[in-house]
Amino acid sequence: MWNSQAATLRESINTHCWDDAYGAFKDNATETSLHPQDANSMAILFGVVNRERAASISEKLLENWTPIGAVAPELPENIVSFISSFEIQSHFIAHQPARALELIRRSWGWYINNPNGTESTVIEGYLRNGTFGYRMDRGYGFDPSYVSHAHGWSSGPTSALTEYIVGLSVVSPLGETWKIAPQFGDLEFAEAGFVTTLGKFKASWRKQSNGYLLAFSVPKGTVGNVTLPYVVALKKPSITIDGDQLTRGVAYVDETATFEVTGGSHEVVVK
Repeated sequence: MWNSQAATLRESINTHCWDDAYGAFKDNATETSLHPQDANSMAILFGVVNRERAASISEKLLENWTPIGAVAPELPENIVSFISSFEIQSHFIAHQPARALELIRRSWGWYINNPNGTESTVIEGYLRNGTFGYRMDRGYGFDPSYVSHAHGWSSGPTSALTEYIVGLSVVSPLGETWKIAPQFGDLEFAEAGFVTTLGKFKASWRKQSNGYLLAFSVPKGTVGNVTLPYVVALKKPSITIDGDQLTRGVAYVDETATFEVTGGSHEVVVK
């Protein structure tokens, strides 16, 4: 029942709220010209759009960017770290890791290096002009001291870098099934991990002169899919896992190679 209702809702959203002339969703089904950051980011994140529309939304979201983050059109002059957390995930899903990393550097990088902030936590939001008067005239009583400077809801890069840059995420409860699907962007190395009651999950990758090395360790008794980007466009890569050449059980789709791996510690060389 829920899947059926979700499919109906998805169709209605695309039919009535998509602005074909602009290339993103309107805020509602009226003639509004508001194309919100939150709804468009979430449309990609929650699978409401196809690949073509996801690519269009990802590009249109760039129009909201300033040197210190993305202004939310639905909350003018405000940069909302919570909603920007959804945006960075949407860029990753649209296979635009460079955009996601750039927004992280602009917004979270700006705050973490701001001597007027904590330099160690994340902020709820701030204004386009770089002051901390987030939502001053929208429920916060014109009081900048109300803004949270240790706001867990704004910590989106933590999970995004783990799940999309390192590419490590759980697929079923506790990680009985999992996946690794790294995106490199302009980085040379990345490492991340987490713990569930099944044990520790960790993965890292490092670029090499002729490819890259992926190392990971996941609890025994689990199983997952590893999806690896091609090293050279249109050329199937050479893949070695734990010293053995991988020749069977590989699915090649959209310039990635996917294969199944059981739990344990593994090292994969891709050339």
